[in-house]
Amino acid sequence: MHQAIQNPVLRFMVHGHLVLALGAAAQVWWIGEEWFVEWSLIRSAVAFFATFACYGLLRLVRSREEGLGDVPLFAWYLAHQKAMLIAVVVSALLALMALGAEVLEALSRLWLVVVPALLYVVPLRGKDGRLHGLRRIPALKSFLVAWVWAAGTVLLAADGAQGMAWLLLIVFFCFYLALAIAFDLRDARVDPLSLRTVPQLLGQRAAKAMALLLLLPLVVLLYASLFFSGIRGDAGARPDTDWTLALPLIGLAMPAWFILRSNPKRGWFHWLLLDACIALLPVLAWVGSCL
Repeated sequence: MHQAIQNPVLRFMVHGHLVLALGAAAQVWWIGEEWFVEWSLIRSAVAFFATFACYGLLRLVRSREEGLGDVPLFAWYLAHQKAMLIAVVVSALLALMALGAEVLEALSRLWLVVVPALLYVVPLRGKDGRLHGLRRIPALKSFLVAWVWAAGTVLLAADGAQGMAWLLLIVFFCFYLALAIAFDLRDARVDPLSLRTVPQLLGQRAAKAMALLLLLPLVVLLYASLFFSGIRGDAGARPDTDWTLALPLIGLAMPAWFILRSNPKRGWFHWLLLDACIALLPVLAWVGSCL
């Protein structure tokens, strides 16, 4: 997002990462509903508020890092520090309040998500004026982001890493890593070479190829789930298509298309649509449930 967004509503939606927060809530609903037959509005709300608070905090901290003042995203955060800080605190409190009596149990289950997310950027400034955190460890950035997203959504929907949750953790880790690699292409202008991101190590074409391959585990999972849902029908009967699985399977063509077209010159709208792909698959599953 290196180009300024003129419309104030769109500017808030993009810089305020509302699409990401909605995507996290939708993913928790989809995973719980499709693979655990257990959906909770409260858990989706927790995912929304926690994602908003996490991204808000990290971007507030990074906005004070030297060398990022010309990036519209961080310039916007600097201009709205107080309002965003209040929003972050309120969102974090709402996430904890929504958990209610389950807060301690949930934190004990999700600490492998919370700790890396908070340590992604540590508010300690080095001699070079940059902030140091886990993201500064060479080659770790994309993998850390993918882990936090996958573990956060799956473990919140699944009540812990057991049984099917382990498989989903691997599959969705690959999915989010594919998106993270594409965003590394966007950040090529501001990421120092010392980060050793996938595009920096492999080049743009190889990074895109790797990202596209990382979508395949989710393709296989959806296809297998669709296949087994079909053979569960009565013997000799022609099973109906399970559109809650078929539409997301078809919809994976969208993130693949945006990954293929990603490069540092793409404008903010391209990256907004790539962010929206997180929510696209759950939305398609919901549409499929209505057919």
